[in-house]
Amino acid sequence: MPTRGLSDELLDLLFPPRCQVCDTLGGEAFCATCREDVEFIGAHACLYCGAPLPPAAPAEAVCADCREGRWFSGARAAGLHAGALRRAIIRYKYHGRTRLAAPLGAMLVDVLRAEDERRGLPLGQCAALVPVPLHRDRRAWRGFDQAEMLCGAVSEATGLPVWSDVIARVRNTTPQVRLQGASRLENVRGAFEARRRWKLRGRAVIVVDDVMTTGATINECATVLRAAGAVAVYALTVTRAAPGWHPAALLSDTDDEQEAI
Repeated sequence: MPTRGLSDELLDLLFPPRCQVCDTLGGEAFCATCREDVEFIGAHACLYCGAPLPPAAPAEAVCADCREGRWFSGARAAGLHAGALRRAIIRYKYHGRTRLAAPLGAMLVDVLRAEDERRGLPLGQCAALVPVPLHRDRRAWRGFDQAEMLCGAVSEATGLPVWSDVIARVRNTTPQVRLQGASRLENVRGAFEARRRWKLRGRAVIVVDDVMTTGATINECATVLRAAGAVAVYALTVTRAAPGWHPAALLSDTDDEQEAI
């Protein structure tokens, strides 16, 4: 088993490890205290998109948005975009706290295993993970691709390959966090293009991203991938926007934009 070198120990003395969410001293990138503040999504959720259902809603129900129809085959998220998990996404995505990719990826792995155990979405039958791509200009500005790093963490734990070459963002769109409602749909329309279609034909894949709000980006990716031959496109995200009835919905994702500046 590899041992830590002297340089690692000196770095720890100069820059003690801290939680990447709350900055508390400690070895974990996502500390236990922050984890207690996460609003994980349980089994009482929409069968199709995984959105939490009101307590009075019957089990195995489908939410109103999904009854209107979607192009993706189903979606799941680890937790609501609120509390410590929301802060983690902001720090990971906008402040370069890339150490968070491992614990956030581990949450996605937990979702995959839970779906397998309760025979929810057939994610175990999917051929690969597909990160929602950044435009090359945004990737150069940010310095990393947050969805691709999450895929890497999930792949390491599950053995699922990462296909980052089957879809590309061909238009540098306005960040969705700045838009509302129908503007989000229009913003991503035609923004993606399928590549290496032979890999997709007859396969089911899992599209991975950090946040799902309205589902517009995931839906557009699914439209492109299915047109290229994928038989099913599922979505897996770390967080999803809280439904309107939930208290966490009072914090809109436009507040993320303010914290990111």
